[in-house]
Amino acid sequence: MQTIAYRFVSRSVAVLVTLFSLSFPAYGQHTYPPSVVPQIKPLVKLVGFVNAKPAPTNVQPVVTFKLPGNKKPLTFLVTEMKVMAGPLRTAESILAEVKPYTPNFRIRTSPEIAAQLAETPPTERLTILAEYSQSDRSLLIQSVQKEEQAGL
Repeated sequence: MQTIAYRFVSRSVAVLVTLFSLSFPAYGQHTYPPSVVPQIKPLVKLVGFVNAKPAPTNVQPVVTFKLPGNKKPLTFLVTEMKVMAGPLRTAESILAEVKPYTPNFRIRTSPEIAAQLAETPPTERLTILAEYSQSDRSLLIQSVQKEEQAGL
């Protein structure tokens, strides 16, 4: 009688061990929701002119910015855009992603930088360094550098 009980218990334990060992790899493939995993945002560099009047033969993209506290969006003539760091993205893919929306980008920055952008004349070339957030199409501006130009 002990041998039958022993075989039953040993087989039951073997079946349970097999079931548990097969279920553990499934836990390793679990993907977490985006709210749990921190999102890596690309660092982009935009070079161009604020509120500049593009030439009729212009082939460069013109994007719109929504500054905090301003009702009227600013236009930005992009002469150069690069993805400096972050996930594998191209500048073209980011521009294509925001193209259907108005404004294209929402700006998040300090009040000083927002005022600097709003007061920039169209003849000054700007270099903007910002993190791009895909979820709300926002640019978290890190720095703005001005470069005087003789004309557009």
